Amino acid sequence: MIQWRLATSYTSSLISIALVLFVLSVTGLILMSEHRISNHIKESVSLTIFLKTDVNEANQIAFRKKIDAHDMVKSTEYVSEEQANERLAETLGKDFLDLADGNPVPPSIEIRLYSEYATAENFSALEEEFKTEESVDSIHYNKENVANLSKTIQQISYILLLLSALLFIISTVLIHNTIRLRVYSKRFIIRTMQLVGATNSYIRSPFIARGAIQGMLSALIAIGLLSGILYFLQKNVKEFVNFLDFELLGILFLSLIIVGIVLSVIATFFAVNKFLRIDKDDLYI
Repeated sequence: MIQWRLATSYTSSLISIALVLFVLSVTGLILMSEHRISNHIKESVSLTIFLKTDVNEANQIAFRKKIDAHDMVKSTEYVSEEQANERLAETLGKDFLDLADGNPVPPSIEIRLYSEYATAENFSALEEEFKTEESVDSIHYNKENVANLSKTIQQISYILLLLSALLFIISTVLIHNTIRLRVYSKRFIIRTMQLVGATNSYIRSPFIARGAIQGMLSALIAIGLLSGILYFLQKNVKEFVNFLDFELLGILFLSLIIVGIVLSVIATFFAVNKFLRIDKDDLYI
């Protein structure tokens, strides 16, 4: 019966620490992927150049090649009149197009910049550079969104860092309390070992060794849970794999094991020390 209770206590402690480490790993993954996510957001903002309808195909191709050769441009997409009107029909409905005379949207070229160039100043510079071209009818982009983009991403980064630091502190406290409760259940064993003359380091050693093993096992469980969720997202969310850096993911998994072991060892050390110094009358409290 006693062995069953000890096994149950150890398993509960193991699962509790694993869940705490799992939440910590999810936050770490988001923080480590933040750079890729922010780059993707920046590179998804487009500048649209509407072309004159009387420009022949050869001039359109030449103009697009000129844009592609620009240092700041990552990619371009040519949108014909037919494609533009199909998109408009999906947004506004076919009834609207029936009321329009001919093709209401001219052909266009959508430009996306490299993330490091996706600033309001560079979008404005491109607009000034290309608006004088003979093929260009007009240039449009969301000036307000572009202007606020870098500021918004920076604010999100600061919030993520703050939340990560806060979560790490909370995780440390929860792991400490979980291990302290486990050591508390063995306070009489610690007292008995003291009575037979065992040194503090001798008493402490098996607890610390078991704490290290528990921290490693908890981290492996957390890694298994995180891997399962990532596999599910990869199978069901389109392009999710593009946001993953498998090298950083490996570093995250290794860091999680180290954090699990270190936090468990430190928590065990202080928890055992508390009961090594406790008065015998307080053992029953």
